[in-house]
Amino acid sequence: MSKRGKAGQRLAALWARADVLLILLTLVLAVLLMVRFGNVPAEAEFEQPTPLNTAPAVVVQEEPQQPIPEQGRPVRFLMYNVQNYFVPGEASRSRFVSRAKSEKARKAVAAAIAEARPEIVGLIEIGGKLALQDLQERLGEHGLDYRHSYVLERRGEDRALALLSMHPIERNDSVADKGLFGDHKRKMLRGILDVTVGLDDGRRFRIVGVHLKSRVAVNADAADSLRRREVRTVADYLHILQTAQPDIPLLVFGDWNDGPADGAMGILGKLSGLTRVKAEDSRGQCWTIYYDNGKGYFVFDQIFVNSVMQKRLGKRSKSGIVDSKHTNTASDHRPVWCDLR
Repeated sequence: MSKRGKAGQRLAALWARADVLLILLTLVLAVLLMVRFGNVPAEAEFEQPTPLNTAPAVVVQEEPQQPIPEQGRPVRFLMYNVQNYFVPGEASRSRFVSRAKSEKARKAVAAAIAEARPEIVGLIEIGGKLALQDLQERLGEHGLDYRHSYVLERRGEDRALALLSMHPIERNDSVADKGLFGDHKRKMLRGILDVTVGLDDGRRFRIVGVHLKSRVAVNADAADSLRRREVRTVADYLHILQTAQPDIPLLVFGDWNDGPADGAMGILGKLSGLTRVKAEDSRGQCWTIYYDNGKGYFVFDQIFVNSVMQKRLGKRSKSGIVDSKHTNTASDHRPVWCDLR
């Protein structure tokens, strides 16, 4: 073969080798892009609140590298549906006219909460920021200083979820517009309150609050179906949450508008793996709401904890239902509390 022919073969071999290197380089670049942008962290499942919450009172922080301490003194949590706690001057978020709660009833709400002396309070049916401020001030008159707070407002719904705490709210993952399971067009009526409270000793509690569709409806079957969709939405949300943070002590509170033996609660127990806190009042009664001037009593206000929290509580756990004279004036619901560790 001539020198020119051999030179041509060497040149062709070099071009072929260059093609192989180019392909390998392209594959490496593709893999790097997939690693960088293809894997979405679990937190991305949590939508952000609507523009109504334009000034959150919390700062989202990175997850701690050190394990959360297990030992510590009891910290009392109380949940309360304060039955349309609206105050004058607060703008409505719906087309309905909201009547302000009476002065007497608002004083009774604060007195009922003060009976249990909780350090963290989960609220249902609070009007909004002004209503929450009103309640904070009234609780201050009882010597309870809740300097940390958050209220989850949603357009189209005047009844909000909120949290008061004597301890800092370290993280806020609340979702105002949470898509409804099995229905791409509808949202949960009141969203999902989701905050993490941090204590001075390093302990952290993640607290989730919900308020499902009321039983007061023209079509009871439709309301029941909506509650089942909402509770399935909550169960899926909690599954993602616990997968992302398997070691976090978790408490879930809510006015479920279903009792422990009803359909919605069966869905929650089966899919979330949570345990219900069985609270009683001073007489051994467990009802939390009455209808028709005391003709019907139900257990709709319920607290659940995950296995991490349940293990911490053990046999030392304490819980109860406030049944003082103030509860009759304050709301058709009664406050439910439990001690956390």
